[in-house]
Amino acid sequence: MSKLNLIPQEILLKRRNKRKLLVTSFCVGVVVLVLLYFFVTFFANIFFLERDIALYQDKILKIQNQLGEEKDFQRELNDLRKREAIYLSLIKGKTYFSDLISKIEGQKSGDIVLTSIILKDTKNIGIIGFSSSLLSCSNYINKLKAVDKIKDIFLNHIRFDTSRNVYYFELNVILK
Repeated sequence: MSKLNLIPQEILLKRRNKRKLLVTSFCVGVVVLVLLYFFVTFFANIFFLERDIALYQDKILKIQNQLGEEKDFQRELNDLRKREAIYLSLIKGKTYFSDLISKIEGQKSGDIVLTSIILKDTKNIGIIGFSSSLLSCSNYINKLKAVDKIKDIFLNHIRFDTSRNVYYFELNVILK
């Protein structure tokens, strides 16, 4: 038996064209969607990368500012060290009596009282005071010998006051 096709040829062609058009439209739609997906992800990645770049540039600027501050601090520290070296070279070998008197005061123990410190000349200082014991006087003299600007110490005299129960002493300090 043979099949008889009563549908006109034009309609069959239109149906085939409609199917082709439908398949082509579907393929083009899929391709467009895929391209759209890639463009969206591409531009989204670019957006996130630009945001991250801006964030890291801000961090870099902050770090550079901190480094700048540290460099300024380092410059100031170097300047202070140079000034200190100049100051130390200027005062090297000179005796500053305020420092020396502070050192003399700092060496005494609690039971020694200094009544006067007399600057006789640039190389001699007289120290007058009293103490409750001979041992503390001896310790004070030994401590004074350790002061770097003092060359030698002489005990001029020491006497015991029975009414107050103390030892009065007078020292002569020779400076370097």
